[in-house]
Amino acid sequence: YVALPFGTLFECLDISNVLFVWYSLTLERKVLLVSSQCSILTVCAEILCSLLFPMQWSHLYIPTIPRFLTPMLDAPMPYLCGITRENMAYAVGDISDETIVVDLDQNVITTGPYTPELPPIPHRRRFKLESALEQHVGDVFWAARGLRRDQVDKVKNSKKPNARERLNDLLDDAEQSWQMRNKGFDEAFSLAYAPDSVSNLDDDQLNSSRSEVGDNKSSDEQSQYDAVQEAFLRFFVAALKGYRKFLAFGDRPTFHSESFVKLQREDFRPFLQEFTQTQMFDAFITKR
Repeated sequence: YVALPFGTLFECLDISNVLFVWYSLTLERKVLLVSSQCSILTVCAEILCSLLFPMQWSHLYIPTIPRFLTPMLDAPMPYLCGITRENMAYAVGDISDETIVVDLDQNVITTGPYTPELPPIPHRRRFKLESALEQHVGDVFWAARGLRRDQVDKVKNSKKPNARERLNDLLDDAEQSWQMRNKGFDEAFSLAYAPDSVSNLDDDQLNSSRSEVGDNKSSDEQSQYDAVQEAFLRFFVAALKGYRKFLAFGDRPTFHSESFVKLQREDFRPFLQEFTQTQMFDAFITKR
């Protein structure tokens, strides 16, 4: 997962929406990603799967579902699928009433009328996770729209009479900037060199123009998203602390989930009661 362009997800969705989608997948809900760009669907689906580590998504997974398979969106099982905006019009009647629809172009999440309610994220862990994301990728969403977060906060907190109007204008301009940029993702994806591309390997001029500043920037960006992955991993480490004590080994490992949940902190229990019943967690335990 190291080579994934993690910035793409945080450009499409703000931090609160990224957390909501990740948490929904952690508890094995039905999630449908929507975008006008196929490349965005594929990349964001892969990034979301990577943020589940050390768990592994083990249900229906189709990053770009073709039109003839849209009836699967009413399947009686969790899924992570993506669909182009063009095909979305043909799929509306097939989408389950439990599905969480994530519009990656508009940063909008819509839950179905029968989407099961999520237990609250443990308060302290949510605070730490949000703080880590704000520190490392807090500006990515706004930067993709030609803004800085402090610009938006300044207008939001302004006491001037026309502050709300100024904020709406600022956000409208930012949205237009993002939509213009968003339209070029597939084109850029098609033009990108593959790792073993002859053009990429033989372009001495490209290699010689790579400066030390550029290398440092690449290294800093990698460290930035390493920290993001680590923040999500720390959530699972804290939630499953001491789980091995409740494993009984035999022909197949057995996990005493009720005893485990009872001994955890109170704010973790609603999450763990549901999480320990997921197929992801069962697969995790089986591999121990």
